[in-house]
Amino acid sequence: MNVKVRFYSYDIEFEFENSVEFPIAPQVGDEVNLISFFKYRTSERLEYVNNMEDLHLYDNALVVERTWCKDIEKDEVYLLVQLKYKKRK
Repeated sequence: MNVKVRFYSYDIEFEFENSVEFPIAPQVGDEVNLISFFKYRTSERLEYVNNMEDLHLYDNALVVERTWCKDIEKDEVYLLVQLKYKKRK
């Protein structure tokens, strides 16, 4: 059973409120790379890549906090995950 996950970060702003499906729930301390969840050759993926380059951030991020939430409008439970990105030198 897949887990619906939404992300936020103080390093980069995510404009999507849709859930990303994970095979298992990411744990605090896990490293994730969101690029694999964007469809190839889409504007969302290109925008994400450009933002990461503009902000000099690595694609991988560390899960630093997680909270289970319920979206009443969509009637779904999801995991809200805070990501921390590393700056490129």
